Amino acid sequence: MSAPRPCFSDFPDFKQTPDLPISVEFNRLASQRRWKKGSKTWCRVWNRCIDMEYDRVMGNHLTGLDDWRRLCEELDLPGPFSSIRQCKQALSKVYVNIVDILECRQLGQKPRKFHTLKALIAYTRDSGKFFGRGLAKQDKLLGTLLKRVL
Repeated sequence: MSAPRPCFSDFPDFKQTPDLPISVEFNRLASQRRWKKGSKTWCRVWNRCIDMEYDRVMGNHLTGLDDWRRLCEELDLPGPFSSIRQCKQALSKVYVNIVDILECRQLGQKPRKFHTLKALIAYTRDSGKFFGRGLAKQDKLLGTLLKRVL
């Protein structure tokens, strides 16, 4: 069983299920609180939750070659990669939802890759699984995967 998520600690009446993906649990909380999807409150709490979830699942300050290689492996990119630069080049051509990476890492699954940016954009909008641009830019690993979807 996964550890409880700290982002839900501000809501003691919310009984979280740590083994479920963060997006499922957040949507359940938002529904319980009657937050309209995309509202200021919804966005503020989602961004805080996803930032904390990133730290919990991925860790802080991932900058070593092994971290980059692990992400390339998770995305089934052909290696071997002998440098971070090679990893970045391979990752920059991948269309994947960053929230899916977090959820799949937690669940021990492979994230879905999209063939086009347009397909990734449609999926991200439909699922609501946005990862804040400011958050992703703070992390070199995720910043490489960042695509403009709005």
